[in-house]
Amino acid sequence: KQWYQRRVRAVTLYQKTVANTKTSIYAIAIVLGAVGFLSLMWSIVSEAFSSVSPSNVFKMALKKIKNDARATAILGDTIKGFGDTHSRTRKRLEHQVYEVAGTDYLRVNFHVEGNKRHGVVLVDLKNTKKGWKTRYIIVKLEGFPPGKITIEDNRHETDCEDLPEVDYSDIAFEEDQEK
Repeated sequence: KQWYQRRVRAVTLYQKTVANTKTSIYAIAIVLGAVGFLSLMWSIVSEAFSSVSPSNVFKMALKKIKNDARATAILGDTIKGFGDTHSRTRKRLEHQVYEVAGTDYLRVNFHVEGNKRHGVVLVDLKNTKKGWKTRYIIVKLEGFPPGKITIEDNRHETDCEDLPEVDYSDIAFEEDQEK
């Protein structure tokens, strides 16, 4: 007989219950492991190929800072960006996804350092009907003298997109009532 045909069969009801319970627990463990692995792979793939992941926002903002004449004049010619200063590799980006009135926002903070000065970069994006739009990119300078460099500020455009259209023609102003 082959090895798979020599299996010892459970004889009593107790032995059958134990064997079935073991099989069920193994099956559940395999299914939970597969679900955990697939969810991990999904998060890695979606992070790598998403245009609004914190690492892609970091790359976009750092590129705009390096191309800005004011930033290179104040920070220096060799500008490098990095995440958390307290982490060992400095690759951890501080980011926050938040929602205001049903609209999704993404805020990313990271550090920049040039050969003259260093600072913290604040980037905020808004999910509009046309996709993700940059609200602002601001570099807060550390050290003396304190200051900030506004690389991009679109808050007036992105925040006005969602406002409802209001018809002011039927409103009487004070000047109109005096006449």
